[in-house]
Amino acid sequence: MTDYRRKATAADGTMRIIVANTKDTALQVQRVHQASPVAAAAMGRLLTAAALLAADFKDAALVKVEVDGGGPLGRVIAEARTGGRVRARAEHPQVTLPLRNDGKLAVGQAVGTDGVFKVTREEHNGLIYQGQVELLSGEIGQDFAQYYTLSEQIPSAVALGVLVGTDSLVQAAGGLVVQALPGSEPYIDGVSARFAHLDHISHRLADGESVEQLAEEVMGTPLHWYDPEPIYYQCECSKTRSLELLSSLPRVEIEELIKDQGAEVVCHYCHTAYQFSQSDIEKLLDRAID
Repeated sequence: MTDYRRKATAADGTMRIIVANTKDTALQVQRVHQASPVAAAAMGRLLTAAALLAADFKDAALVKVEVDGGGPLGRVIAEARTGGRVRARAEHPQVTLPLRNDGKLAVGQAVGTDGVFKVTREEHNGLIYQGQVELLSGEIGQDFAQYYTLSEQIPSAVALGVLVGTDSLVQAAGGLVVQALPGSEPYIDGVSARFAHLDHISHRLADGESVEQLAEEVMGTPLHWYDPEPIYYQCECSKTRSLELLSSLPRVEIEELIKDQGAEVVCHYCHTAYQFSQSDIEKLLDRAID
């Protein structure tokens, strides 16, 4: 198994930990979109956040995490299913920005802060739940922690990291979440102090440390680990889904496509193009919206 997510408990079950290694998934997303280093870092962090959030749900569900802070990267979206399937996209994935003064990628500047961190959960029974918080930094990790604390009502510490190498490709990606449950009060100060000193996690992952090791360092106490769950990149688009999208158009727009003798639908997540003939479009008129 390469990319994976794993859960653990500590402090007599009063603290919950979720970790994820997402290097291969982040690299695949970068390659699909031919993304710049800063865009790859933003998408990698967001897809890691989505994968961590998806660990919260036992039944089949789709978790979509979205940030749109008014920065040059535009809207960034990542989706994760409870089974481990992940995909992500950015509105302007070729955006480039100078490094920050500390030498790090300017993810916060690329994303912007004039917007929200939004989470949508689609349950297997069709129910949809949404929550959102104002963006704090656009760096995604801090915004993700605020979402957990304010929207999910779970005090949480979050670390997300994506390392892009000198070849401009993702070399490491991953993250961890530590959540304080009822009864954790005696442990919080120590965990908070150790978490504050956790830095450069992407470099440490690239150097061979595991996300489990990072979590154990933060907790300073034995962890009870559960079995790892796979994470992998896979788009969910298909010709059938693309045709359904066309069928939802108003009648006047479908008639225009017929005049154009067909249509092409391009997936924003993987850039696969689906072609539909004039006769394919004509069959949609019976279902068209007036």
